[in-house]
Amino acid sequence: MSNIWINKNHDDLNQSHSSEKQFLLFNLFDKKNKSNVKTDMEQLWRKFGINSLTSINEDFLIIASSIFCVDKRIPRKNFSDSWTRTLRLSIPVLEVEKWNSVKEELEYVISFLSGDKWIFEFRQTNLRFRTDKINTKNLIDGGKYDSVSLFSGGLDSFCGALTLSENKRNTLFLGFREYNLLTNRQKELFDAINDHYTVLENELLLFNVNPLAPIQRGEKTEKLSVESTSRSRSLLFIAGAISVASILGKETPVYIPENGFIGVNVPLTDSRTGSCSTRTTHPIFIDSLNSVLEKVGIKNKVSNFYWNKTKGEILEEHQNNAIFKRYATRTLSCSHPCLSRYDKKKSEKVVTPCNCGYCYPCLIRKASFVKIGKDETCYNPLYELSKDFILNYNNIQGRASDLKAVLFSLRRYIDHQEDSEYIRSLLVRQGPLNSEELDGYERVYRKSMEELLEMIKLNGKGLIEYTGIKEAEAHV
Repeated sequence: MSNIWINKNHDDLNQSHSSEKQFLLFNLFDKKNKSNVKTDMEQLWRKFGINSLTSINEDFLIIASSIFCVDKRIPRKNFSDSWTRTLRLSIPVLEVEKWNSVKEELEYVISFLSGDKWIFEFRQTNLRFRTDKINTKNLIDGGKYDSVSLFSGGLDSFCGALTLSENKRNTLFLGFREYNLLTNRQKELFDAINDHYTVLENELLLFNVNPLAPIQRGEKTEKLSVESTSRSRSLLFIAGAISVASILGKETPVYIPENGFIGVNVPLTDSRTGSCSTRTTHPIFIDSLNSVLEKVGIKNKVSNFYWNKTKGEILEEHQNNAIFKRYATRTLSCSHPCLSRYDKKKSEKVVTPCNCGYCYPCLIRKASFVKIGKDETCYNPLYELSKDFILNYNNIQGRASDLKAVLFSLRRYIDHQEDSEYIRSLLVRQGPLNSEELDGYERVYRKSMEELLEMIKLNGKGLIEYTGIKEAEAHV
């Protein structure tokens, strides 16, 4: 187990008062040069001309930031099964009684999200985070907006922005600023939407949290590397969105537009329990998080209006939209869009950022474009889906690992497509669903698998044969 201490504004760890000998520290200080967590999240409220959030919203943002820092900087490989971590966090909060009242529920929610064992210990603080300044220039008028939606620069969030715009919603879009190249793409896509829907009030607000290596206190020094999975990043996005929504109005909704196939997160193989995709929009996570937030007094609800649609169906809705036609292929669905920079020496055709074309989100993206008949996305040209691609990158964590898992899931689907009970047993692997959710997700799962199968048939050289799917089966 790793013991982590979060400092807010000053270092208050006194190891003589604790039975634990080893601690990892993350410092969230007002003086940025003394913090090992670099962040500009104070812009989430300063942009509106106020100097702080409410106490409970500040707490939630600090909690989410702390979880993200730990998730990003405590590697899974250091634990016995190289995946499940046991993590105990001591977090300073302003409303300690409220957070202690939902402690076990919050531990369950975050454990479900990341696949780890989280233990939270909340301690009282009266210190506020970066309340020393009030912006007076280039302020956002919160009264103009009626909703907040996450905007990553991905295909689903781009389509979500189009849906909200077509429904005449005045939306403040919130994004995470991680790399300049990705930030530029986010702004390009937002500007295209904003310039087209001129009668609407839209705004894009970006923020960043960047944890450096934790400070180690104790007799031993642990070798720590950056963890690549970082499932809790989405919790940080949500906390930022809720922070902004709370300023706009006590019940201003927060939207997370994501297709239902990704949301229900069916394990692709028996050994991969959903590790290659997020659980952010799984109904268990959304419902449980909303319950926790309501109990502590946060009334801004989180929801996903795409929960019962495949990615292909989402694209079908917008395929005749002028902005979609021009900019959909500029979106980035890839799990590592900047990784192509390492391939630039191999070919001048490689650009950064780009969709790799072989990771799980890219495979679903390709399948969704097959649904509407045309895909002009710029994928990494060095990697083509084929039997040879699998043979060339056939190691456990190699480039072909997601493709092999998808092919296995297709084989499994074809073998059991007539067995509704079996399909539903896959859907509840992550947890129970109500009857409406089961009906909706079963339809989405079947349609999504058909989209993937069609994509493999059209793009995959030798992949149908590699999977062992007969030609007759491939036409189901």
